Amino acid sequence: MSSFYEFVKNDKTIIEIYKQIHEYEDEEKERAYHDLNHVINVAELVKRLLEALNYDKEFIDEAQVAAILHDTGCIKGKEGHPFRSYEYAKDYLEKNNIKLKNQEMVLDAIKNHSNGFDTDNIITLTLILADKLDVKKTRISTEGCKFVGNRQFQYVSDINLKIDKHNLKIYFKCDQKINLKELEEYYFTTKIFKAVKTFSKKMNLQPDVFVNNESWKAFYNPDRI
Repeated sequence: MSSFYEFVKNDKTIIEIYKQIHEYEDEEKERAYHDLNHVINVAELVKRLLEALNYDKEFIDEAQVAAILHDTGCIKGKEGHPFRSYEYAKDYLEKNNIKLKNQEMVLDAIKNHSNGFDTDNIITLTLILADKLDVKKTRISTEGCKFVGNRQFQYVSDINLKIDKHNLKIYFKCDQKINLKELEEYYFTTKIFKAVKTFSKKMNLQPDVFVNNESWKAFYNPDRI
C-alpha cells in the first residue's frame, strides 16, 4: 500500500500553505506556530501512540493524514481554524482523488481536534492528544517566549511517551530554568492534562506524567481537567 500520508506531507501545495502560515503567525505575533514542523511532529506522535495500541499500518497512515492537514485552516488565523481545516481537507481529498477507508473519521478528527474530548473516534482522540503534546521549544514563537505561562514552553526540550500494557507514561524533558508553578497556572497546561486523562480513560489506560523523571504533581490534582 502506498502511503497517503507521505503523499500529502510532500505535496508542494501543502508545504506552501504551512510556509505561509508560519509567516502569517510571525507577522501577527502569535505565541506558537501551526506550521509544517508542528504538524509533522503531531503526525509522528499519532503514529507512536497508535503503534503502541497495535493499530494496523493503513489505519495509522490515515490518522497521520488527519494530522498533516489539521492546521491548514490557520492560513486565515487561529480563530475558527478547525472547521476551515476540515473544509480544506475534504476538498483536498476529493481533488486529489484520495479515498480513505476511514475518511469520515479522518475528517471528523480535523474538525474537532481542538475540543472534541467527548468523542469515541480514536483518530480524533489521538490527534487531540498529539496536538496538545507538541509544546516543545521548537513550537514557540519569539512573541510566545515573552508571554507569561506560554514562555515556559521554551524550556521543554523534548516530550517522550510510552504505553506499556495498561499504562500511558508521558515524559517532559525540561531545562532547570523552567518555572513549573507559572506553567501550571497557564490555561493551556490544563488542556494538556485533560487530553492525557481523556485519551487514557477512553483507551482504558492509567496515565502518569513526569517532569525530568519526577511525577508532575499538578497532573494528579482532580481539579485539573
